[in-house]
Amino acid sequence: MNNTQEQIHFTVKIVLGSDDEANFTYFIDKKEVTGGGVVRTETAGIYSLDEATLTKGFLFTGATITDINKETPCAQDFSFKVNDNGRTITIIDTDENLGTACLVFNVECNGKAYESADPQVKNEDVV
Repeated sequence: MNNTQEQIHFTVKIVLGSDDEANFTYFIDKKEVTGGGVVRTETAGIYSLDEATLTKGFLFTGATITDINKETPCAQDFSFKVNDNGRTITIIDTDENLGTACLVFNVECNGKAYESADPQVKNEDVV
């Protein structure tokens, strides 16, 4: 990460539903948020698993980032890095191209892989 990019810190809670699907909830300063958002400058989203989620054995393994609209591609603006032995993941968005990307988090719990629903990140011009 460089010193000029905006940093947004998310806390992530994962709960397994009755259908054995992983349900992700995102928080900023203890307030529930979508996990995505609108970006107007180079941004680093830092997602950290909460203590209860870590206790269950969940860890980040990666992310899958795809374009929502092929006519306004921006997925190539994104990269990710898993940190702290899977406790956190940093999503970097250079915000070079306008468009909306689908961001899916990949996690593992006790040897089983799970994916998040897709918080969407929209790259827009600075207003």
